[in-house]
Amino acid sequence: MDLLLFFFLPLIGMLWFLNLVTLIKKIKEDKACQNQIILGATLSFIFIGVFMFWIVGLY
Repeated sequence: MDLLLFFFLPLIGMLWFLNLVTLIKKIKEDKACQNQIILGATLSFIFIGVFMFWIVGLY
């Protein structure tokens, strides 16, 4: 369970941040950003799932 906390959560957080930066850049350039929106939703789902598994593993 420590692997989830120390590897997967920071990795997903980093991908989440990079996706947010790309989304903001594309919005400023007035380009299509559907892929970033879908990727952000998917990363949010994965982040919440991994976090829930980590919380359950504590007890």
